[in-house]
Amino acid sequence: MRIKPTILQIVFLSLAMLFMRHGWSQAGYFPKQGDTLYFLVDRMPDNVSIADHSRHSRWDLSMAKAPYLRPVVPVHPGRAEGNSHFPQADYALKMEDRTIHYYKKEGKELYLLGQFGFYIYQQFVPAIVRFDYPFIVNYPSAHFGQKWEYSSRATVEFSVNELQPAFVSRLPVKADSIRVMINIDRMTTRDAEGQLKYEIIYDDVIRHFTKEVYNYRIWLRVGDKPWQDFSGYMDANALFGPSIQYRYDFLNNAFGIPVASVWVDSKNSKPVRVKYWVRSYLDRFQREDQLTEPDIYAFPNPAIGYVNIELNNLKPGRYKVALYNFLAQEVYQMPVVVSSDETVRIDITEFDKGPYLYALIDQYGRRIITKRLTILKP
Repeated sequence: MRIKPTILQIVFLSLAMLFMRHGWSQAGYFPKQGDTLYFLVDRMPDNVSIADHSRHSRWDLSMAKAPYLRPVVPVHPGRAEGNSHFPQADYALKMEDRTIHYYKKEGKELYLLGQFGFYIYQQFVPAIVRFDYPFIVNYPSAHFGQKWEYSSRATVEFSVNELQPAFVSRLPVKADSIRVMINIDRMTTRDAEGQLKYEIIYDDVIRHFTKEVYNYRIWLRVGDKPWQDFSGYMDANALFGPSIQYRYDFLNNAFGIPVASVWVDSKNSKPVRVKYWVRSYLDRFQREDQLTEPDIYAFPNPAIGYVNIELNNLKPGRYKVALYNFLAQEVYQMPVVVSSDETVRIDITEFDKGPYLYALIDQYGRRIITKRLTILKP
């Protein structure tokens, strides 16, 4: 005999499924405030394998040198800079390029509302970018081969005083304010599934391929005069970068943000930038999640061929990075001018294998931080 469910049972089941979607299933899906997600970033990477686009693909980012280790930090959306422009945001990330991205969460889906921070001539400007139509970030319910398209617009305004004098001189007139009107057409396809390798770690992932087309209109204002369109007198590619961008995002079912992204040249499909999350990689070396004191950090360690030295939380100024052998003899020295967190790369192919020290030296010649480094030979 078939038993029909009662109304109470149906309501209970519906509430349970809803709670699972927005409660239990969300544990750890979006990183919590106070976490620090470290990403390795490489510009113009070599030997990155991303060509496969089947349902059983294997991709390899392990050969990317990734010299830059950069933090992405979840922050309180009501306390971060620019928050008054995103009152409906319930999630925010401070990205590795200083911008703060504001999101709206709906279950396991994440929508980008806009951001605080904007780049012109590769210079950071503290301006608001708010999209009139949010962009979905992960789309976990998409099926293989599914495509979706979005179009959105944003208007960015800021004072010319925000730009460095060298950049102001490039403007066609002596303006007081700049307005940038951005139209973005985004086309995304869930184009492949498989395994992603980076360092010595594997992730089961799905891959989204995204093409973004940017169209810019640039307006300038002088005093109280009306805004004037100077788009025809300014090179948008020089101002903001390529107008067409191709990107592959690799997503894991356990996380609501991509574990890796690879940007490729729209003309020849060669990788131009790679970024991947190194949570497990750093756990193996017991890297501290939060760094508040001045610090230097070598990776990889042990090192073969090259080593990267990251400089964190230092006061702006002139420093030197030095290497010492086991006899405490200095074998290498590099001057560094620090304005923010920096990473320097050292070729160690000519060094003997064995134990070394690496140190940070201030402008007065004082060795202020010293740590151990091991050099291996292939």
